[in-house]
Amino acid sequence: MAFDACRLVEWFRQEIGRIRAKIVLFLRTPPVASDGLSQVDGMMPAFRQAGYVEQAGSALHAEGFSGGLAPRHWVIQQDDNKRAHLLVIETRSGSAVLRGTVVTFAAPAALWLPGEAEGGLSVEAGAQGYFVALSEDLLTRTVAGSPEALHLRRTTDRLVMLSGAQIDGALGAITNACAMLVRELRVPQRGSMTMIASHVLQLCLHLWRSAAPDESGSEDALRGDGPRLVGNFLQMVELHYRDGWPISRYAAALGVTEDRLHAHCKREKARSPRAIVHERLIHEACTRLQQLDLPVEQIGYGLGFRDPAYFNRFFRKHRGDSPGVYRRRARLEQAKQGPSYAAWP
Repeated sequence: MAFDACRLVEWFRQEIGRIRAKIVLFLRTPPVASDGLSQVDGMMPAFRQAGYVEQAGSALHAEGFSGGLAPRHWVIQQDDNKRAHLLVIETRSGSAVLRGTVVTFAAPAALWLPGEAEGGLSVEAGAQGYFVALSEDLLTRTVAGSPEALHLRRTTDRLVMLSGAQIDGALGAITNACAMLVRELRVPQRGSMTMIASHVLQLCLHLWRSAAPDESGSEDALRGDGPRLVGNFLQMVELHYRDGWPISRYAAALGVTEDRLHAHCKREKARSPRAIVHERLIHEACTRLQQLDLPVEQIGYGLGFRDPAYFNRFFRKHRGDSPGVYRRRARLEQAKQGPSYAAWP
């Protein structure tokens, strides 16, 4: 009998040891860093604690959901790398909490949130659809080469809610584009980046087409006056400053004359349109010269300069030094200041 009691005590000790090991392992396991989303099934997650550092490098997130037994929720918080978000539901209903306001919508529906938006998204149990998050950089690069770039950016820079008849004609194309994004991310193949860009562009085009009836005003409202016109111009510069566009092309895309564009830029920014484009080019050239080890000729080519000698003259005119001299001085100054903690992982 005494022998059996000893064995029983030893068994209890072993079991307690195993439980302790599991508890220690659980407490030491670090949380999984997300790509800007906090998403769980069945409960609304808390906002991330202060000091949490988001994992960088996630330009695109896409997921499909179908027939879950519990509601699904996403909490969207922005950091320095702004992301736009798209929620598409094909069945059931969903809701969004934005700036303290609750918006509900029934399928079929699509909700686009621009890069500045924060809040929470939910879909009820059994809902089917897609959730996509993409960085502002990816979005800008994708629409930059489109002839409709200005219209697309104006659409994606605001909240878009499509439901009922607004989305009926485009629902199949939108869900197909989302499904292809999920597939390309899950199983990358040759040309995946090109495929991803094409499907992101399709999503933007369908959003613009479907939201167009809701856009108030005429083409004059699109062109705008004063601050609005200059804001549209600055946006187009950001899209096309490396493409060598003449000012006449910017003016034509904005639907105004060169003189009118020049007058408004001088009034709002105290600089001519050409000076604004050149400043953007010089700023990008300086950034690349400091951060990249590429030859000066290759950096100039990447900025639209086909003649290395012209790039050198252009840079010297605005900075007073050649690109090579500027790079050496900038890096010498960086070496004197020591490593930047901001660059640490």
